[in-house]
Formats: sequence, structure tokens, C-alpha cells
Amino acid sequence: MRWLSALQLLPLLHARGVVVGLCLSGWLLSPTAIALSLSQPTPVYRQAIAVPMSPVQQEADESDSLDADASNSDDQYSENQPIDASDGMVNRSRKWLAGYLDNLSGDIDSFFVDTFFSEDILEDDVGGSRAKLSFYTRREAGQPVDYKFGVSVNLELPRISERLNLLLESSDEEAREADPLESVENNNYSAALRFIFRETDRWKTSLDSGVRWGMPPDPFTRFRARRYAWFSEWEMKATQTLYWYSSKGWGEDTSVQLNYPLNIEKLFRINAKAGYLLDDDFFKLSYSASLYHELSSKAALAYVAGASGDTELTPTFYSYTASLRYRRKLYQDWVFGEISPELIWERDSNYETTPVIMFRIETVISR
Repeated sequence: MRWLSALQLLPLLHARGVVVGLCLSGWLLSPTAIALSLSQPTPVYRQAIAVPMSPVQQEADESDSLDADASNSDDQYSENQPIDASDGMVNRSRKWLAGYLDNLSGDIDSFFVDTFFSEDILEDDVGGSRAKLSFYTRREAGQPVDYKFGVSVNLELPRISERLNLLLESSDEEAREADPLESVENNNYSAALRFIFRETDRWKTSLDSGVRWGMPPDPFTRFRARRYAWFSEWEMKATQTLYWYSSKGWGEDTSVQLNYPLNIEKLFRINAKAGYLLDDDFFKLSYSASLYHELSSKAALAYVAGASGDTELTPTFYSYTASLRYRRKLYQDWVFGEISPELIWERDSNYETTPVIMFRIETVISR
């Protein structure tokens, strides 16, 4: 019989999820063998959403799926699963390490940021029907307190078509009201149907057609194409939007987002955007850099710095901001509270430092 060396046996045994070291005193399980015997489980959040993953992640997920199909009778372990004392040392070690890695796999990424902070549920890549109601109050030094109410709904219509969504949204304009009730009554709302032409791991294209309600009504249509790419640890999302509004005419928005996970708790994000309105004939520019820190499953911090300007005369930045956002779940997984102190420097105020404080309460319902 031909004997194989231990190094030759390791890959073969690892493919079946078991690594055993042979010692003179009997069969023992080394820490190195334990590490090699396990592959990190696919995080639960990756299965629940339609967020594109990098080719490396896809290959790993496909491999995990094949392994699961080949061993349907295997037990699924978690960190909280009791470990039977009658199990052998191999099984006890494997259960503990599998649970630890499964808990560790829930690291922060762009999905966590998009769902926890809910920046724009109509434009993010979180799948399923979602609705967001928000109400915030803002106080700028030297100015009275103002209020803002917002609503966004992205409703999938699978019974009609898997490619069709219903969109409802309040105006995203900067106008705020001095009275809380007026912030609800004096808001502008729009409704639209979205048809998704293509949705793959690298491309997503859609067309929206609807109307912004007011006097008179303002019909609009917009086409959006989004491209995903991965460069080593960087994830890139580039979006091009062409639109037409009856009140504003033709225009376009170009944005690029870069995400870089620093560790399992921190994500660094860069946003760059340029908007062009044909009747204005110049670009509006905005840039920002953010660091998101997951404090726990219920709380997170965001450090944000940004600048905005335009190219009306020459490319110029005339507004700068630096803010801290603390956001926390207040009730289960759908009621959030947020506090955000901010410093702003604007050309209209000769770039003097102006402190701002904002409080927000928000409900995000998803299915």
C-alpha cells in the first residue's frame, strides 16, 4: 500500500470538512487542523438582499452552496447552540469555532450602512418592499428651529410583474418649516412606476415615469444605469441618471461611490457627484468622505466631511461641512433615533464657523 504524507492528506480531508492529525500517541486534533477544517459560513444578510457581490465572494458562496448540498445531513452549528458533553473533542471544537466564525462573519459593509442609516431607499440596492417615514428638527446658531417631514415608499409588484415597482416620495428639497404641522401639509409628493430592464451582478438599469403632485402637476421621467466593480478590497458603484421634468427640463446626474472595509466594524466611504441642468448650463458638484463605525447591533456612528460647489463661473467650492451622526434602534428593527451635531462653513457667511444640531426619528418598514 502506498502511504501519503500528512501534507498530501490535508487537502483531501479538508474537502470533506474534516482534518485529522496522526500522532504516535493516537489521534489528536491540532489548532491548525481545526482552522483548516472550517470554511466561513455565508453571512445571513447576504442571502436576504439583492446586493451584488464581487466575483470572489460569488465563487465562495457557490462553493459553500455545493458543499451544503453534498452534506445535507450535517448539523448546523451556532455560537449559542449547546455543546453536548458526550461529543468528542473534535466535534466540540468544531461547534465552538463554527459558531465563533458565524458571529464574526456579520461584519460591516455597504449593505449595513444602507439599511441602518437608510439614506435613500429609492436608490439603494436593498431588495424587497420598503417604506420610510422620517421627522426631524434642526437648529442652526442664530436661526429659529425648523422641521422637516419625509416619506419614501418602494413597493414591489410581483403579482403584476417582477420588474415593476411603485415609488412614492416626498420632496427632497432643502425647504423646511417653522411649524411641525406645516412641514407635513406644505410638502410636495411624487408617485412613479419603475420598470427594471436589467439586474445582474454588474449592471442595473431602470426607467421611472411619474408625476410630482402640485399646482400645476409636474410630470417627469428618468433613466438610470448603475455599474458595479471591485478593485481588490474596494467596491465601486457608478450611477448615471438622465431625467426630464416639465418644470426644469432636461438634466443628468453622475455619481461614484467607493467603499472600503477597514475591519469588521468600520467602513470607509467616498461619494462624488456632479449634476447638470441643460437650462442652467453648469455643473453642481458635491464630494464627501465618511467613516461608519458599527458600535453594536443596535447603534452606529458616522463621521462625515463634505464640500459642495458649482462651475457657474469657475469650478468653485463654497460650502463645507463636518458632522457626527449617532444612530440607534429605539424599538425592535424598525424605529430609529438619530442625533447629529454639525459644523458648517459657507461663503454667504464669510466662512465663519456655524454650529448646527439635528434630531431625527425614523421608521423603516421592510418586507
